[in-house]
Amino acid sequence: MTLTPEKLAVLFAELMELAATDPLDTQRVLRTCTRSGRRIYGSHGALVRYRPCGGSAGQTDGTSTALQDLAADALAWNEGPGHDAQAEGCPLVDVDVTDPGAHALWPRWAPRATALRYGRVTALPLAAHGSPVGALVLLGAPGSAPADEQLLACVHSLASITAHALSLQQKTLESRAQAAQLQGALTSRVLIEQAKGALAARHGLTTEEAFQLLRQYARSHRRKAAEVARDVIDGRIDLSGQADTEWSE
Repeated sequence: MTLTPEKLAVLFAELMELAATDPLDTQRVLRTCTRSGRRIYGSHGALVRYRPCGGSAGQTDGTSTALQDLAADALAWNEGPGHDAQAEGCPLVDVDVTDPGAHALWPRWAPRATALRYGRVTALPLAAHGSPVGALVLLGAPGSAPADEQLLACVHSLASITAHALSLQQKTLESRAQAAQLQGALTSRVLIEQAKGALAARHGLTTEEAFQLLRQYARSHRRKAAEVARDVIDGRIDLSGQADTEWSE
């Protein structure tokens, strides 16, 4: 791949656009990262892992079916250059996978990579705001020459942009979840207020007495107050008997 500032700018813009495109698709961001990383670095294969801090689940991708399987297994094992790059927040550059030291360090990962005919590996953390959320792993054939410093710097930039794209998606998802919770709470409050008014008018109660009646019914039937309120408003529940018993002398 012939690198030009224009091509890199287009690639980075594509990643950021993916981060904000509905529906939010983290897998597309990871796929773009692996394919682009392989082309930029001139590697034979690439894989990526993504596991946000504090998250038990994770996502992976690879440029082949075999590498997709290896990425998923390495995530489950908590092993391999991608795991170490993320855990330590530091890159691993041009490591010899066939070296006995690599096999001792990664007893499951290194034999799999060697069996797939990869011999060199470079792993770069995906770090956004100083916190690694994953790693991009680039694999080369045994004895392959390392890429020059310019290409390595470009892949560093790719990893950084990918991390920021993933961070943007995560923040968007969290904001939407919070907005949904707030909307749900507001809807529940409106339903309860409407039901209080309806009960007060029907049974000559104060709004506080109506609320106590509503809440007592919800608790005794193990239902949410908002659900009972909706049934009261729609006329599916008649609390007249309970009101007479509750507020009679």
